[in-house]
Amino acid sequence: MVVLDKIQFSYTKGFPALSDVSARIEPGIHLLAGENGAGKTTLLRMMAGVIAPQSGSCTVYGSDPGCDVPSQRGKTFFVEDNMEFPGKCIHDFAKMHSRFYPTFSPKLLNENLKAFGLSGFEPMKNLSYGNKKKTQIAYALALGVDLLLLDEPTNGLDIESKAILKSLLARSMRDNQTIIVATHTVYDLDSLFEGALMMQGSNLLFSGLEEDVVSRLAFPITSTPHPQAIYSETNLGRYLNITEAEDEETKVDWRLLYSALHSPKRDEILTILNSNSSLEDD
Repeated sequence: MVVLDKIQFSYTKGFPALSDVSARIEPGIHLLAGENGAGKTTLLRMMAGVIAPQSGSCTVYGSDPGCDVPSQRGKTFFVEDNMEFPGKCIHDFAKMHSRFYPTFSPKLLNENLKAFGLSGFEPMKNLSYGNKKKTQIAYALALGVDLLLLDEPTNGLDIESKAILKSLLARSMRDNQTIIVATHTVYDLDSLFEGALMMQGSNLLFSGLEEDVVSRLAFPITSTPHPQAIYSETNLGRYLNITEAEDEETKVDWRLLYSALHSPKRDEILTILNSNSSLEDD
């Protein structure tokens, strides 16, 4: 579990990157969504222990992620967008780096690379952006860490590769593991998300699990305007709606919920989500 408690953080220019952010993130695969500059990458860096809160606290499975205890460092891994892995190839990097991660599986690394059509011996310097991203993801998933943080993992991937990534994430997920995916392209991995954190302008608007959302909201799709819709969009002649929960549960449309929380209907939807709910504390 990741616990964020009233976190504040600003960079040197004084503009807040995170403002009073609090959440409890249970094991599972979670979406982290927000516009550019909302604080997503800053929050991931904090959970990875790269930076520390200026006030408030962040704990990962009960420990400070920034502590220099090797046993704790080996429980979290962060793949930042556009990051570089040193080494001639991913296998060369794994020999140097994986010794700090006791749960690393060379077998799983090879299986992940094969799924992407790679051997792992391709020179890193010659890899395209997309193939470099594939090797990094293949390695990250093979580490088996308690907390895996992925920043825009689908950037540079074609449609087939995105489907492979989705399959690998589902296959590699284990009990009591937390994976947080920051992305602008929610639909690429939407069926995997068991919860979400949604940000705007350094603030955390919402954090919660899918089961909490569907107990309070429904996401019906209709051919005509829905009379009870709190929020609605049209797409290819259909109406995508958010209503209060109905008798029959619907799957959460995380992209639609994100749009609604960035609309004038935000406060109304948050009131419904937070009513008599554990989400109130987030």
